[in-house]
Amino acid sequence: MRRAEFAVAAFGLTAFLLALIFALDAVRFHGDVLVAALEGLTRGEVHIRGVLLISLALFDLYALTRAVGSISHGVSAHRRINARMPVSEARAVAGHDVLVVPAARPMAFCAGLWRPRVYVSTGAVERLGADELAAVVTHEAHHAERRDPLRILIARAIGDAYSLGALPRREQALAELAADAAVVRSRGAAPLASALLAFDAAEIAPERVDRLVGEAPRDEVPRALVAGAGAVIAALLVVLALGVLVHGHPRVCLPLASAPVWWVCAVMARFAAMGPAWLGWRRAGAFLT
Repeated sequence: MRRAEFAVAAFGLTAFLLALIFALDAVRFHGDVLVAALEGLTRGEVHIRGVLLISLALFDLYALTRAVGSISHGVSAHRRINARMPVSEARAVAGHDVLVVPAARPMAFCAGLWRPRVYVSTGAVERLGADELAAVVTHEAHHAERRDPLRILIARAIGDAYSLGALPRREQALAELAADAAVVRSRGAAPLASALLAFDAAEIAPERVDRLVGEAPRDEVPRALVAGAGAVIAALLVVLALGVLVHGHPRVCLPLASAPVWWVCAVMARFAAMGPAWLGWRRAGAFLT
């Protein structure tokens, strides 16, 4: 489970770090090349080297802009939801503070980015038994303890940056499975499985049912892929730090504007860096099937 979660996060983080590194390298160290290429285009002069460099830089800047916009929109939406949430009472359930909202429909959710809280509806309180309600609250409390709303917000931002809707969906699915596993460890599977019958079946992911009835995952994410993706992320963080802190162009960098004629190397460097994360991403998808 943890390896699958890391694989999904590593896929998004690797793509984001690559975009950040390449955009920083182009803008900070090779702005003159970009300006010259743009001036040439305005005069009708097309230089392949400059056009390719501009294309790579614009792609990265566009992706980063979309990610920032998605985060800004998500933060604003969470603030509006929290401000308008109609809370009727606060109570303690299974050792956790819970806010009750007036609604006849059984609901339970975790909301909030920096200080997530657990909410249940009056319908859930009325329809669920004590053990079932405790299991549901323990599930949502696990989301709150890990700040899953914030994690999913970041996953959605990276997914929006690259039009990769599967990224937040997989992050959400794995978060649900992890929360279910926490309930099973502390309270067993029966109370949670029974509680799910009170909720809308369309909202319950099939993989959650599979795990609760003891179905083993079809595939696992190998430790080697996790180690490889982690090593790539660590290397990218070092390269990013060098690009930010070192005065002048760092010697250690991915080939981009430093060798524009080798633009193929820039593209191949991305594919190579994404390799372990991409393989882990595929295996995480199989884990969820």
